[in-house]
Amino acid sequence: FPFLPLHSQILCLVIMLFSTNIVAQSQQDNRTNFSCPSDSPPSCETYVTYIAQSPNFLSLTNISNIFDTSPLSIARASNLEPMDDKLVKDQVLLVPVTCGCTGNRSFANISYEINQGDSFYFVATTSYENLTNWRAVMDLNPVLSPNKLPIGIQVVFPLFCKCPSKNQLDKEIKYLITYVWKPGDNVSLVSDKFGASPEDIMSENNYGQNFTAANNLPVLIPVTRLPVLARSPSDGRKGGIRLPVIIGISLGSTLLVLVLAVLLVYVYCLKMKTLNRSASSAETADKLLSGVSGYVSKPTMYETDAIMEATMNLSEQCKIGESVYKA
Repeated sequence: FPFLPLHSQILCLVIMLFSTNIVAQSQQDNRTNFSCPSDSPPSCETYVTYIAQSPNFLSLTNISNIFDTSPLSIARASNLEPMDDKLVKDQVLLVPVTCGCTGNRSFANISYEINQGDSFYFVATTSYENLTNWRAVMDLNPVLSPNKLPIGIQVVFPLFCKCPSKNQLDKEIKYLITYVWKPGDNVSLVSDKFGASPEDIMSENNYGQNFTAANNLPVLIPVTRLPVLARSPSDGRKGGIRLPVIIGISLGSTLLVLVLAVLLVYVYCLKMKTLNRSASSAETADKLLSGVSGYVSKPTMYETDAIMEATMNLSEQCKIGESVYKA
């Protein structure tokens, strides 16, 4: 723009860059196709992922309120105990939603009550963690100002989702879970987390093998069954539940070791007593044989018990010589 003043040239350049960024953002959104497949059911029950975050969303009750569902349904889908309400930061949850077509795109339309300071962009990026975006919300609520929302009104927030096509159902893919891609994610990590095929993830989302462009955007994870999410190891409540079990196992192991030690000592003492008794009997027999050998040319062998009984245990009353006894 050489014919324009310098400040006008700068303004035009800024507008061009801004427009380019908007187009690029739209292209990023279009990498994952959330249009309604012609061969999919008009609606389906599916799931979106949600990350527990402080300060307002560390309980199932608060999270279920913004999704207009029950805490129990989230607990069941997320491998949690039904009575567990408190969560830990960054705990991954599965939230059940009903997905259907709005226009030519697939959304789960959630009613949200506007609070002080809310805007389309703020709610989309914080409360709903980029499961939707402000442009989709504005398209669905054209009469409302995105940044000047009356407190207390109900606004519909469309969360991106999708129902499996007939071809996917034939491949036994039951759910397309909506997941917001994190900067540290990769295809292998996400496929392991959800028990999904890496090939299916890459096929469903047009990012190739490098999903860097998908950071903080919703993608679809095709799964043949609902994943069993790992419970957070830093959850103090789970540690509290395990503590009595650990103590019980430790005490039981200690008691078992003590009992085994006592049994070993008892068996050892019993064995030594038997050996001593056998040695004493052998010594007595040798004594008798050496004493009688002077009186007979070939001694007659008797059992030791018989000899002891006949001589009343080698009583002095039966003794008739140094080592000779009468029986």
